[in-house]
Amino acid sequence: MSQWTMTLRPGLPISFDGEQFTVAEIEGRRILLRRSALAGPPKMRQVDISVLLAHPTTEFLHRPRRRRRLQEPC
Repeated sequence: MSQWTMTLRPGLPISFDGEQFTVAEIEGRRILLRRSALAGPPKMRQVDISVLLAHPTTEFLHRPRRRRRLQEPC
């Protein structure tokens, strides 16, 4: 059996609420997102981790790593 894992860390690109962001900072339950924009000053958005992870539009834009569970000998 295998499962996908993703480490939530600064620098991680995320799509959230119709916009693209980069995780700027994580402090406790607070996630500070920096909007990815080509022009203009960067805009910041602060969200609770539970809101971010439960929101139906949240998508991690970085390819996750696959972790394999070691099979126990028979």
